[in-house]
Order: sequence, then C-alpha cells, then structure tokens
Amino acid sequence: MDNVQIAQSIYSAFARGDIDSVVAACDPAIVWISNSDPAILPFGGGRRGAEGVRSFFRELSANIEIDSYQPRQFFGGPDFVAVLGRSISRSKATGEPFEDDWLHLLSIGNGKVTAFRIFNDTHALVQAHFGGDIHSATLPTSEATAPH
Repeated sequence: MDNVQIAQSIYSAFARGDIDSVVAACDPAIVWISNSDPAILPFGGGRRGAEGVRSFFRELSANIEIDSYQPRQFFGGPDFVAVLGRSISRSKATGEPFEDDWLHLLSIGNGKVTAFRIFNDTHALVQAHFGGDIHSATLPTSEATAPH
C-alpha cells in the first residue's frame, strides 16, 4: 500500500466512524496536532500516542456535528501525504453552522502515520463555537491563557 492509499484508508475509516482503524494506521508514538487553540476549542492543540488520537476524536465528536466531510485532493510524497478538503459542520454548543476548507499533512514512515497535522479555518470554527462575532467574546482565564 503506498502513502496515498494509507491516507485514503484513514479517511474511509473516519467516514465509517471506525476510529479503531484510524488509530491502527498510526504509529504508537504518533504526534497529532490541530492548529486550533485548545484554550478556545477543546479538540485543538497537540496530542501523542493512540490515546491522544482517541482523545482528539472524543473532543471533536462532543463539540462538532459533521454534515459533510470531503477529502478532495491527495498529494503524495516519499514520506508524507497532503490532503485538501472541505467540511460543512455545526457547533454542538450553539447550533451554528460553518464551512471549513482544510489541509491535513500526514507524515508516514514504515507504513504508519507518524504525525498528523490539521490546519482548519479556525476563524470559522470559533465563530460557530461562540455563536457570533468572536471579537466580542469574553473568554474565561484558563491555565493555558493565564499570564505567567
């Protein structure tokens, strides 16, 4: 199986709701990073290992209702695959819909995904999560945002 086929199998598994197969395609020491700020969106930030991947999907499922998820283009290299896609989803917190053009970068070694980097339209996600103009949102201080 080449790198693009590995990536395509992961997206097929996700479409079926088969997170076990997604995790099985990952190296046990995988680094999983979303460009979303975890102080604002619970599924954002970095995670490691199989439990980190499962944690990402638990948080995503708890916060986002996906109506349409379309990986559109796969660009394979010797040790990576870049995937361009589009999603139409809804925030479970507010019910607000949003559209997201995204890029995923998968690093692949020895037939396993060793790193998965997610680049979402964070503005669209945050707007939907807070239900309006994010520039007027007041965020509670958290450990991640408190001055040090």
